[in-house]
Amino acid sequence: VGMLATSVRHITCDYGTTNPCVFLDVRDDGKDIWVENEYRWDSKSEEARRLPCPNKTDAEYADAMAEFMTDDPELQCQIIVDPSAKSFITELRNRGFYVKEGDNNVIDGIRAMSNLMGNKHLHIHKRCTGLIKELKSYVWDEKAAQRGEEKPVKMQDHGPDGLRYYVYTVLPEWRYAIT
Repeated sequence: VGMLATSVRHITCDYGTTNPCVFLDVRDDGKDIWVENEYRWDSKSEEARRLPCPNKTDAEYADAMAEFMTDDPELQCQIIVDPSAKSFITELRNRGFYVKEGDNNVIDGIRAMSNLMGNKHLHIHKRCTGLIKELKSYVWDEKAAQRGEEKPVKMQDHGPDGLRYYVYTVLPEWRYAIT
């Protein structure tokens, strides 16, 4: 409770229609980053396949965002969104949400996240099972490395991408620099 009362809240989003869509509830107390909760919709999941239309619209995702954020005025916050999700960003802004497009610098963003984790300044609540599972499988593409490129494998990376948008868009560089 003390950490939540003295922290700044953001929600970060990796958007997907055929790929999973993930929202992360991120708190920053000025020293440490705390991922408190996650929302995840995967149109290919067992749950989704039972529906007549497993893909969600921008409006349905915006409804989910409103529910995830809650309507408590004290919990309203900036949303950092996957910069490629232009129509979703427009839907959120049209509803009055404060939205910022995430910085999609993949390599530097991954380095920033790695530094935060290595310095033990990034904490993820155990209820964020999807994010935890994906972080364990967030690996570099070996074929790309053989060509001299640094890039992660684009698979099971939705939660980590959302977290990367937050870290590399919101935090000043000194927060994730190697100490």
